[in-house]
Amino acid sequence: MVDEKAIATDRLSSMQIQKGESKWVTSPNLTRTPKKCFVIMPFGKKDVEGELIDFDEIYRRLIKPTVEALNITCVRCDEIAESGWIHSKMFEHIYESELAVVDITSLNPNVFYELGVRHALVKAVTVLIRKKGTALPYNIQAFQAIEYDLATESTIEEAQEKITALIQNGLRSQKNDSPVHEVLDIVIEGKEKIISKTEVFSYNLYKTRQKKVCLITGDIQNVKGVDVWVNSENTNMQMARYHDRSISSIIRYLGAKKSKTKQVVEDTIANELLDVMAQDTHVPPGTVIVTGAGELERTHQVKKIFHVASVIGQMGKGYTPVCDLGICVRNALSEADNPELEEAQLRSILFPLFGTGGGRGNLEEKSKELIHAAIHYLEENPQAILDEVYFLASTRKALKICQHIFEGISEVVVPVS
Repeated sequence: MVDEKAIATDRLSSMQIQKGESKWVTSPNLTRTPKKCFVIMPFGKKDVEGELIDFDEIYRRLIKPTVEALNITCVRCDEIAESGWIHSKMFEHIYESELAVVDITSLNPNVFYELGVRHALVKAVTVLIRKKGTALPYNIQAFQAIEYDLATESTIEEAQEKITALIQNGLRSQKNDSPVHEVLDIVIEGKEKIISKTEVFSYNLYKTRQKKVCLITGDIQNVKGVDVWVNSENTNMQMARYHDRSISSIIRYLGAKKSKTKQVVEDTIANELLDVMAQDTHVPPGTVIVTGAGELERTHQVKKIFHVASVIGQMGKGYTPVCDLGICVRNALSEADNPELEEAQLRSILFPLFGTGGGRGNLEEKSKELIHAAIHYLEENPQAILDEVYFLASTRKALKICQHIFEGISEVVVPVS
């Protein structure tokens, strides 16, 4: 039987990892980033077919309290307190917000323009509302649009209940509600926003309470105190050049011995990997090769590097993820139980999100595969040496997607924000 009280106690006890002379801490307050709702509607009072409608009142009495009751940050364009071109901020909110509520009552062209942008950029979740009696234009007649009436408190509450249900169901299922994404197989990529702060979001496993799977944010160069760093490598086990944009290049450079002017004088990790490969030119997908951590042991308290063959290079096509990325996670976790590594006393491991960078994989699809693989391995191997499995979510998008994945996994305790 699961000890819920013990799990809650574990969650409340902060986990600390050294970060230079300072520390960053996992606590219940860091369990998830708040979801955002962007409201698309007119401002002030508008004449709609001879009736004066106060849209500020609709926002204040109906939309905002309904959304905020779900612990979702609610913002309208006139509330964006940021400098710069207002349209650029508007586009950012339309694209980045997990939820959009659109009031089509006035049939305002600006509202429909922003609705079109939302449908083009985001497949879910977009909720349409309208004042009772508003006719739907032809192009959106097939869409569900919740009617509202501010005449009495009971009619307001009725509309709030319907809006709440639609939001909750949409966020839970992420069902496509965009006609654009329904018809066209497109992927929209915005500018990646790197998270500057290093934080940990921890999820305990129900079955094996001492085990946890975590998200860690920010730059891998700021992560200290995790025993094993996993290097997403190609099947040729050729590490990236120092200044390439990859985890492999960072590990190679940070692990190398350098002069006072930071020039590499000994390519420590790459040389050891070459020695292990000997005369071999490639390995099967999912293969794990273990090396020392070089200078990373001194600077970041890393004990071992696990090089995992997670991508395959093809002439003229670059690198693509291996078919089964889950096996890469399982093999790395299994390797930690190798008796030859017993003296290293490994307890924690850090994975990048395999196949989502240079591998060009779908971020949500691949992240789900990796996270589920880690959880299932720990459940199936409760005696495994590793107690803490970290996944690096370096961007806002990656963090949001991974948090949503955890919220849908019954095998973990999702802390309450």
